[in-house]
This record gives sequence, C-alpha cells and structure tokens, in this order.
Amino acid sequence: MFLEVALPLPLLQTFTYRCPPAIFHQAQPGQRVLAPFQNRKIIGFVVRRLEHLPEDFPASVALKEVVELIDRSILISAELFQLAEWVADYYFASKGEVLRACLPPKTNLRTQKSVVLMQAGLDALERDEQTAELSLKERQLLQILSEHESMELKQLVQRAGFEVSERNWRSLVANQWVQIQHQLAEPTVTPRFQKSVALRAGATLEALKLTAQQSKVLQSLKERQGPAPVSALLEELSISASALNSLQRRGLIVFSQEEIRRDPLRGLAGLSGSGPRPHTAEQLSVIRELVEALSSAFFVPALLHGVTGSGKTEVYLCLIEAALKRGKTSLMLMPEIGLTPRVAEEFRQRLGRGIAILHSGLSDGERFDEWWRIKRGEARVVVGTRSAVFAPLENLGLIVVDEEHDPSYKQQESPRYHARDTALVRGKLAKALVLLGSATPAVETFHNARSGKYRYLRMVSRVQSRPLPEVTLVDMREEFKASGKTTIFSDALQAQVEQRLERKEQVLILLNRRGFSASVLCRSCGQNIQCRNCSISLTFHRAANRLVCHYCSYEQRVPKLCPRCSSEHLYFQGQGTEKVEALLEKLFPQARIARLDRDTARKKNAHATILRSFQKGETEVLTGTQMISKGHDFHNVTLAGILSADSSLSFPDFRCAERTFHLLSQMSGRPGRGKLPGQVLIQTFHPEHYCLKLVAQHDYEGFFDKEIRFRQMMHYPPFTSLANILARDRNLDKAARLITAFGKIVKTLAAGQMRLLGPTLSPLAKLKSEHRFQLLIKAKSRLQLRDMLKQSFKLAEKEGLETSKIHIDIDPQSIM
Repeated sequence: MFLEVALPLPLLQTFTYRCPPAIFHQAQPGQRVLAPFQNRKIIGFVVRRLEHLPEDFPASVALKEVVELIDRSILISAELFQLAEWVADYYFASKGEVLRACLPPKTNLRTQKSVVLMQAGLDALERDEQTAELSLKERQLLQILSEHESMELKQLVQRAGFEVSERNWRSLVANQWVQIQHQLAEPTVTPRFQKSVALRAGATLEALKLTAQQSKVLQSLKERQGPAPVSALLEELSISASALNSLQRRGLIVFSQEEIRRDPLRGLAGLSGSGPRPHTAEQLSVIRELVEALSSAFFVPALLHGVTGSGKTEVYLCLIEAALKRGKTSLMLMPEIGLTPRVAEEFRQRLGRGIAILHSGLSDGERFDEWWRIKRGEARVVVGTRSAVFAPLENLGLIVVDEEHDPSYKQQESPRYHARDTALVRGKLAKALVLLGSATPAVETFHNARSGKYRYLRMVSRVQSRPLPEVTLVDMREEFKASGKTTIFSDALQAQVEQRLERKEQVLILLNRRGFSASVLCRSCGQNIQCRNCSISLTFHRAANRLVCHYCSYEQRVPKLCPRCSSEHLYFQGQGTEKVEALLEKLFPQARIARLDRDTARKKNAHATILRSFQKGETEVLTGTQMISKGHDFHNVTLAGILSADSSLSFPDFRCAERTFHLLSQMSGRPGRGKLPGQVLIQTFHPEHYCLKLVAQHDYEGFFDKEIRFRQMMHYPPFTSLANILARDRNLDKAARLITAFGKIVKTLAAGQMRLLGPTLSPLAKLKSEHRFQLLIKAKSRLQLRDMLKQSFKLAEKEGLETSKIHIDIDPQSIM
C-alpha cells in the first residue's frame, strides 16, 4: 500500500511512500501526513492512495514509509483539493505549496528535532572521567543531556553556548551516544480561551448568608442568564477574586473555559442592520438577470461593466442576499486589504454577523478564527483579498471579483496564481455564478465578453443620474515655459484646491510613488545611490531620514558625500507622496491634510483610521498612492489632482498603457459622487497620448479598440498565451549560463510553433541579491505551451540543470 504525497517545497514533483495499512485506510486526499524527506521529516499532503505501484515505476528505488497521519478530519474539501490540483498544474506550481495556501497560516504543524541521550552515551560520560575519550564539546553536550535525557536540538545548542557542526552530530549519532528524533511541534496559533463563570444549575439562592460582594455576583449572573468573563465581571463589580472562589466552594457557581473569537471587525458602529438602497433602472435590470443566472444549476461567468459610481456594490449585496435565501454561500474578492474592512462593515450592517474577512493584514489569531468560522459554516459570506479564493466555503453559489482588472490579483511568488482566473475555475467546479466587476475591465476580460465567452452587463449611468466628472489634461510643458522651472503643482491645480477649501469641499491628490525624493544623484560623477541588493535607486524618506529600497526593504543613512567620488554635490531628485504632503502643508497652512501610502498605513487599522477621518470630514485634503484611487465613496470630494500621470507609460511592459488607463480612470471616478459635480486635473508632459486623451473622455471602448489592435499586431494576449521564464541566481554567470542552457532546450522544442523573446537580462536585472534573466514565450495554443514547458523541464533535469532556480510565470501581469 502506497501514498502519493505533495510536500510544501518549491518542487513540481510529488513523492511516493510506503504506507502502513492503519494509515492507508484512513488517509484521504488533502489530509496531512508526516513523511521522511532527505535527512528530516516533513509534513506533506496526501494526493492519492495507490494499492499498486505504476508499471513504469523504477524497481531500484527503495521507498520510505509514512510516519504518521496528522489530520483525523478532512480540512480541505474535495472541491478545494480539485481546485488546488488545477492551480498547481496550470501555473507550474508546487502542489504542496498550493495545498498549504488552503489552510490558515501558522496553523500548519511543524517538526522539530529532539536529541535523546542513549545508554551508550551515559557509559561514555562515566568512562571519560578516567579515559578522557570525549572532546570538550561532546562532554558538555552529554552532561547537559544527562540532566534532561531529551531536549529540543535548538534548546540544547542554546544551553551549551556554542555552535555544533554537522560533523559533531554525525559523530555523536555514529557512536550511538545520542539519537536525533523528529517530533511534531505544537501549532503556533491555537484557539483563544477565557475563564468564565455562571450560576450552577439547580443552585438554591434563597435564605443564604452572603456577603455584600457575593450578593452582587449572584445578582449579576442571574440577570445575565449565561456565563460571564471572569475578568470583565471583577472589573464591572469592583470585587476581588476571593468572592468568586468562596461561592464556588459553596457550590453556587461554576467556572469554565470558553473559546472566544478574535473578531477583526470588532468595534464597528451601526451593526444593527440596514436595508437596501433605492435602485436605478439599470441596477434592477442587471439584478434581475443575474438572480436568474444564480438560480440555475450551471456555471455562469459574467462581466458587470459599470462606470464609477453606478452602484455595483449594491448589485453585489442584492446577489449575496439572493444566494443566502437559496441556501448558498458567497465569496467576494477585493484587490486591496484597505478596502475589505469598509466593504465587510457595509455587508455586516446589511446581512448581519455571518460575514468573515480573510486577508494578510489580520493577525494570525484573527485569520485562524475566521477560517474556522467559515469551515464550520458559521460564516456564509467571505470578503477577502487574493488568498481568500481558497476559503473553505461549502455549497458555493456566488463569487464576485470586484475591480477584476487589478494586477494585485496575480501573486508574484510561488504559487503564481491569478485569483480572478482561479475564481472562474472554482465557480466552474461549484456550478456557481462568477461575476467580474469593473469600470475599466482588463483587455482580456472585455475581449472574452465581446466574443460571448462571458455574459456581458453594462451600467452606463451613475446613481441619481449624477454626471461623470469633467477631466482636464494640464500640459506641464507649458507650465515649465511660463515659470522657467519644474513644479509639482500646476497653477491650475493650485487654484482649484484653494477654491475647494474655501467652499468646504474635499480634495484628493494622487502621486503613485511614496517617499520624499525618488533618488539621490551625484552631480559630479552622475552616480545614483543604488540598493546593494537590487538594481534600483534608493528612495529618500525624510521622516525617517533614510534611503530605502522599495523592493527588498534595505535601508541606509543618507550619506554626506558621494560613495563613488566623495563629492558633496548630492542632488535629491524626483518627488513622492511625502514631498507632496509637505508642499500642501506649506501652500495651504490652514487646511487639514493627511497622507495614505504604505508608510502611513503600516500599523494595524491605520489605513481604516485615515480613511474614516477623511470620510467624516476631519481632514480636507488626502494625498497618497494608488491606495486612494480604488473603491472609495466620498460624497464631499469634488476635485481630484493626478501628478506625474504619464510616468508609468514609459515602462518596458506591453501592459503599461492599460495599467495607466486603469489607474487614471479609477482615480477620475472619485470626485462628484455626492450632490456636487466633480472635476479632475491630470498633469502630464504627454497630453497627446491616446491613453490620456481617452481617460479624459471617459471612453473605455475607444481605449480597448486601440489597445486590442496593438495586441493583435504584436502577438500579445488575448491573441496568444504568454509564459515568462525567469532564471535567478546570486551568481551572475550561473544565472546567465542557466537561462542560456534552458533557452536552447525551449528553442529546440518550440521551433516553428512559438515566438521567443530572449533570453535577456530582466528590466529589473537584480532583485533581493539575485541576478535575473528572462525568456518570454508567445504561443497560439495554451495546451501546446504547457506541454512544451513540461518537456523542457524533464530535459533540463536530465541535463543536470538547477531547475529549482528556473521560475515559470504563466499569464504574467508584469514582465519587469
């Protein structure tokens, strides 16, 4: 009897183990087992049970045996397991890593090494007093173990106070003085319990002699009609614990340990529930059609293309209500962590407390509790970011992917899945309605809708027939001619901000770059101060007075002299949100100004606090990165200013125009969502660019028509399938040789069938101390591309290439 096991390591293969009958008959796909791997034991996932080995299985391979079945229940459902298999196969990802993503973090059990003292070790320690056969290190280790018999290896080394080499351990084990065992450690996150107290059932309270404190306790518990947290009760009644202990001894109350939920939405106001808003004719038509699709027993993919402010969120809510009435669960994906609390708060007001949220910004304990609420069926609606696509929902009827065009849905490290496409596959497995929502759909998504692959629904008007904001392109070349210098704010934008502040209206200012200055340049030798780990300039952050890398987080002090030529002529060039905030405070000293970017939102709930303050009108001007551009509904915002709007158009990536259009269009949708009309000023040095012109006209279809012709002419998606092969190594020559060797294999197999660009240095040639080379592959057939890549990997392994350093990105969202 055998088990095929997937290990949570960056390996594409699975492993076959012998399996004792007791484990074999209980093991199910998705359950965890403890299995030996190399010189350690590791926790893997059962893929399938095998009663016989395949006929082509090498007879010379000596199989190891599974040690232990960890899970007694099934944590990963059959449907979720099937989805994980698809993700691993389609994206060339480790099946074990994908299955691990289906479980909450830090609940995955880990193994730890323990050192056990054997009898031979005790004997050697006794003999050593006469023979001195032990080295100093060996003697000390055995002496420590003689006091404890067994210790965790890390604790033993820490107690000894010196490093123990692998050679030392081998010697101790070879002499049979110690034995090293792999044991399961406790999970790092567990349920939280609190001590509670309640009246004992059947206790007689009449005619008892009680102290004043005891009487207060019994009266309070009687009014509560249920358990009360001990700590809260002591504080509320201002009593000591002795009063409770004496009542327990008299048999009047009982203590218990109760599990408490770590609620990520605790403290939110207005949780009593609210009804639906009035619907526009467009909303009613869309809801009617989608509820009909929801009621069918078929997979229905649909695109809801609605302008900003058209009421897409209300449509989502109505569909979730309809799904719940039909006994179905719902999943809603959001692109930003900062958006999920606001949406979850709105959903909870409408739907009650059966809402769970999942994203990486929660504490480990909160994610653990939310995951188990979903698994137990206590939460039937999940709102979350990318990883929530693996939420353990049963009987799934609806999946909503809001802002489906957003690139953050694609994970950049293994497993490199796209949450939108994974949601579509999950919906197909569950026979659910999958609704993709956006004001500016991804080019591939809109193409699928036009070709009939997705159902297409359009909402062209804002709620209450509010007009879309007027968008003006400000030519910064003319500003430079007029002033003779480069300015951050044009005269037009500065004047408009001043007007809005006088009228007690609010303003948003977007600059999609954080920090104070983009780089530091030496005017003597022309050297940019770069990150030592990445081929990227360091950004100056004035508040911290540090130069910081936004890719690997390396930071250093600001030098007084150039590191290359020792010149003192260092020039801080470019700007970021920190400089914009400082300039706004200088220009408008009476205004209440806030900034929202990754620097200001580092602390837990800081993001929500800044947005809530702006929502309440406590701040008048909010500046920030793309975090302020998505999904926000501020009714008093009448002006949006966009700085350096064309900076992303020069990126060496075929999606740069699309990304720019999405960002500017989303930001242009923030003003004018209340009773007052909105205005947008876009500052640019290229006002003639078609992307910016079409943003100003709110013309998505016009942009799509231009972009799709470019994609077809240059053989880019959706007309081809794309794969980016990345070779990474800390040694430049090794990385170059690896991509060259793998490229030769690919060119041989792809000859005449696919287009290859490269191999070449990646635009970001070095990241996190690794040199990067890439090879871009365009194929008309997705199936042929996958088959070719599988064959290439097999040949590469036969030739002895380090395939662990070759990374495949299927459907890349960035080729930087």
